[in-house]
Amino acid sequence: MTLRQRQTAAAAALAAVLLVFGGIDSAQADSAMQWSITPYLWASTTTVDLSVRDTSIGGEVSFRDLLDTIDAAFMVHAEGGSGQWSAFVDLTYIDTSDTNQRTFLSVDTRSKQTILDAAVSWWPTGIGTPLSVFGGLRYSGFDDRYEFRSLGDNTLLGSTRSEKDYYDALLGLRYVFDFSDRWALHTRGDVSFGDSEGTLLLRALIGYTVGQRRQNRILFGYQYKQAEFEDGEVTTDFEFHGPMAGFNFRF
Repeated sequence: MTLRQRQTAAAAALAAVLLVFGGIDSAQADSAMQWSITPYLWASTTTVDLSVRDTSIGGEVSFRDLLDTIDAAFMVHAEGGSGQWSAFVDLTYIDTSDTNQRTFLSVDTRSKQTILDAAVSWWPTGIGTPLSVFGGLRYSGFDDRYEFRSLGDNTLLGSTRSEKDYYDALLGLRYVFDFSDRWALHTRGDVSFGDSEGTLLLRALIGYTVGQRRQNRILFGYQYKQAEFEDGEVTTDFEFHGPMAGFNFRF
């Protein structure tokens, strides 16, 4: 699938969730809609286990090193609903390029990743209460290019490209532990499965409510994610873990 087709698929998933928003609004017109937008930063340490034709190429990349490789990055969560139902989208886009030297060769990489979660949440006792359960779609799009060169004379030894889209069913839950009227612990856990070999996400964020009407939150904590993808002879196993921070606007 081409990049334009991937963008179209991602837009279609977003449009589906917006339709859910509209359905929630129409079905519960008597209840006030609640919205939130959260831009965030995840300073993760990344371990990548890349196998090409049974040859393993991988390693750990610190956040400081990752900053040197990022050409563009964008992360945001948006949610809206009323009553016992809400819908959300969580979008991450990363464009990176880097050169890594191995024993006998160097590897030039260029990677574009688009990850979109689109889900509907059910709140048993209403939006804003501690527990919500969600289900939906996780879209993961990759455009990875690799060039292998000899260290001595920089001769091109070969190249490979992995361009793939993965559509997984997404299931998870969120729970908020309220410590006081301002402090709370926000937790999330989910799994997805389908086209990929499976993904797992675990998150725990401390939230501090700010503002005169106490509608907004400062969020900081930790997130862990593991995901494995296959595309022909290329297998990529990602492991991300590190601190996370964001600002939650509610209206």
